[in-house]
Amino acid sequence: MPAAPPSIAGGDLCGPQVTVFVAAGDLFGAPPRRAGPPSAEELARELARENAAIERLQIAFDALLYCRWTEVRVIRAEASAGEASPAETQARLAAANGRLRQDVGRASAFRQQIEARAARIEATAEQVSPGLRAAALRARAAPESNRGMASAPVTLRLRPDAAAAVSGRLEAGTEVALRPAAGGFAFVEAAGRITGYAPGSAFTLLPPAAAAGDDSPLRRLVATNIARRDTFVASLAVAERSEGAGFEFAR
Repeated sequence: MPAAPPSIAGGDLCGPQVTVFVAAGDLFGAPPRRAGPPSAEELARELARENAAIERLQIAFDALLYCRWTEVRVIRAEASAGEASPAETQARLAAANGRLRQDVGRASAFRQQIEARAARIEATAEQVSPGLRAAALRARAAPESNRGMASAPVTLRLRPDAAAAVSGRLEAGTEVALRPAAGGFAFVEAAGRITGYAPGSAFTLLPPAAAAGDDSPLRRLVATNIARRDTFVASLAVAERSEGAGFEFAR
């Protein structure tokens, strides 16, 4: 029988992705630094940096989750091919699930840090431009977010994988927010409640929604910040639901 893979020997096949994810989250451990109340231009630069940091974290989290789910598929494929015993397979799946739980724990800590920073930034934004956050919330669908409509009934999955567990279902005509994911899938959010992955081809793209109220660059930056935080929270929720799904081996 072949030697045990690094994962069962105590290593982590997704170690590089973990390193990138942790590094991307390091920024959020300290509050934004500023000597005093910023000008509108300084606040805009701060928001742009914050948005770029959240985007890096999102990309790193997506890559890490995809690696975890790929690892599970490999383990199950090797078991189906008779390359590992049921006991070895179960041990490897349990170890993989444990690592996913650690990832989710880190992501939850990053989320709390992001929200704490966001509260401080939004308080400052209100001082610079009263009513800014309310205007941004009215335009919660960020400019870079794709809006789509389900072309037919759509099944959402916990992972970008047609064989993954079901996380929800959408009726034809349901409007959703879409973000590209791996393998031709999209991360889908419907009315802020139903989330999961589905083939991007299952949706018809809709034209961008018109901005409401103040359309200043600062408002757009605040709206983008809110949208990116929402996306990270939704991705974390999907990962939390994924814990255990597909990590059990049927003997």
